Amino acid sequence: MTNDFSFDELRPRTWLDAFPWLKGAAESVATPWWHEAIDDADPAVRRQRLAQVSELAMERLTRWTIGQIFPGLSPDLELGQFHLPARAVNALGRHNIVCAGDISGMTLESILEWRQVGIGTVDAILQALADASTSLPTPSVTTLPNATSMPTGLPFDSVRLPDWMSALVDDLTTIATWYATVGLPGQPLLGDGLAPGTPDEVVKARRRIEELRTDDVLDEAELEMDIAGLFDDALGTLEPRARRILADRIFGNEVVTLDEIGQAFGVTRERIRQIEGKARGAMLGYISDGSPLEMVAHTARTLIGTIRPLEDLLAVMPALGKTVESVGQPAWRVLDRLDDAYEIEDGWCVVPTMTAARTVTQTQLQEHADPYGVVRLEDLELVETSQPERRAELTAAWLTHCGYLIDGDYVLTRTQSVGDYGAAILSIHGSPLSVQEILDRFVVERSAGSLRNAMSIDDRFERVDRDQWALKEWGLEAYAGIRSVIREQVARHGGRAKLDELVEYITGRYSVTASSVAAYASTPPFTCKEGVVRLAAGDREIRKTPERTRRMFRRPGAWAYRVRITTDHLRGSGSVAPVAVASILDLQFGETRQLDSALGPQSVAWTGIQPQFGTIRRFLMDQDIAAGTEAFLVIHDDGTFSFEVGRELTGNALLDALSLIGASATPSIDEARAALTAAVGLAEASPVSSVIGAYRERGDGDIADLLTSVRETLETGHAPTQPTHRADVDEILDLL
Repeated sequence: MTNDFSFDELRPRTWLDAFPWLKGAAESVATPWWHEAIDDADPAVRRQRLAQVSELAMERLTRWTIGQIFPGLSPDLELGQFHLPARAVNALGRHNIVCAGDISGMTLESILEWRQVGIGTVDAILQALADASTSLPTPSVTTLPNATSMPTGLPFDSVRLPDWMSALVDDLTTIATWYATVGLPGQPLLGDGLAPGTPDEVVKARRRIEELRTDDVLDEAELEMDIAGLFDDALGTLEPRARRILADRIFGNEVVTLDEIGQAFGVTRERIRQIEGKARGAMLGYISDGSPLEMVAHTARTLIGTIRPLEDLLAVMPALGKTVESVGQPAWRVLDRLDDAYEIEDGWCVVPTMTAARTVTQTQLQEHADPYGVVRLEDLELVETSQPERRAELTAAWLTHCGYLIDGDYVLTRTQSVGDYGAAILSIHGSPLSVQEILDRFVVERSAGSLRNAMSIDDRFERVDRDQWALKEWGLEAYAGIRSVIREQVARHGGRAKLDELVEYITGRYSVTASSVAAYASTPPFTCKEGVVRLAAGDREIRKTPERTRRMFRRPGAWAYRVRITTDHLRGSGSVAPVAVASILDLQFGETRQLDSALGPQSVAWTGIQPQFGTIRRFLMDQDIAAGTEAFLVIHDDGTFSFEVGRELTGNALLDALSLIGASATPSIDEARAALTAAVGLAEASPVSSVIGAYRERGDGDIADLLTSVRETLETGHAPTQPTHRADVDEILDLL
């Protein structure tokens, strides 16, 4: 095998040499620190720069591998020589990581998800790796001396104006001269309508300007410089084989291994890894340096919002669908693989990650769900689209992608058990159904016996006929009372029925007076206006109070919202909050509030479709919190904020329930019951069945299940004793 894959070896002189992605990942500053010489930095500045490298990597490069982030990292470097904290040493040991080569193929996101490894520990590891990456030479991958800068303008002949520009200047002059002539020197030349009687010459000049098109201004070569063409130009600044490495490793449908590419070029996998990291960093610079590609990346982020179908994004920016010839992939994929600010997967574009988009979706569903987990599709504001008439259809498609079940115009959020599914179907239908009718609406196979058994022992259901079931909250009498008949007729007539037709139908079949029918039709759960009967409004237009909000719990002097820490939290992203947070803070849409905390102000904003907590990364760093940890965001009545780590579950149902609401562990059953009732706004003397129902209705089924298992203990005030039976030998012999 011939080794013709030679590149100049360069020892990094500046931070940008060592980490080519810095320019693309960092925010613009007046004096870019990444151009500073590494060797000139004193120890304090060096520590500061290493911390910045680690922070930027966690914010922007979580989908990159360690080898791509640190291209100068030697695979043979033994990590044991680093002065790492004990937690970092133990974490590396648990994952059998001895040398840098053992970790170079792992993505930063996968490391952030290590169990029982906090963000502070990951930060210490990243800083150590960054420090080691600043001294070893790495190959050059570009063919231009300043390859990360692209021309931001088009060629311009300063001697002679193009014909279109000369014509444009003439037309603007014509309009300006007219306005000056009639005494309107301050009039905008464009925008406002022309006054009646304006000369034809001025009208035609205005029309020519308004009809000016892109292909009138640019020549054929310039018209070809769309997004795909710009990417081809950017990739053209790289060495040909560096382009191939990116095509195979970053942009391709199937990732080619480092070993396979190394064998093809006759070099080591380590050399391929170094080139990949530097080339990817150089390309990141192209979408972050104020060039047209940077504007494209920014526009894509803005258009995506939180969730947008890829087909809709391509309809707004068609050039994203064109092929970047040098790598054989559409421009949207190249952009997605370079920019970690969003993800494009399975036909969906989301900001910033698929995990965060699913969290936003789950939170909004919880905000709008009725007690049975049913949400109207038209009530959701999740999907961005340029076709508003298709919003409900696209929302249904997104929810299906997330694993939710759709029933007509509704989404079902609680279908884990056959009882939950049945309750949701009845809630949507609005009138009693038979077991088979309910099963016919299921999209999963369930037996009639299992559904019937589940409903017969579930307090949410009422049997109202031989094989007719209803929700207990409807208040229907057994075997079709007047309310049941009215509800059935209203549902059968599309949600509204004429009162006189109801009276005629019911009095013709049952021994009831017309006045009784009218009385029932005018009282909850019905309303009667102008002779039309319908279900009372507000059944599903639910605005969750803090007491009815999932994972939100009252404690003395504060509200505590339980969250599960994700890699999005660790990387510094904000996190979605329920609308109840806005209610607690009296926060209006469009406002941002700063809450005092021990680690500085904590922002809570309502500027999007949901309120949002600002980054809590400093709290996670302070306590070295790992992904997957349950924690509480606490808003105190005095307007301050604090962060608490939840206790690990022990298997003791009562203590675990207290842990899930953020209450102190206590051996006293009375104190536990008081905390559990207060957490959801109930009186201390509330029946245990009401407490369990309150938790289940608000969506805290995990807590409701725990309380159900200790219901007897909570009702009696002491743990049940296990019955024992003692039999002597004579009794046993008698039985034999």
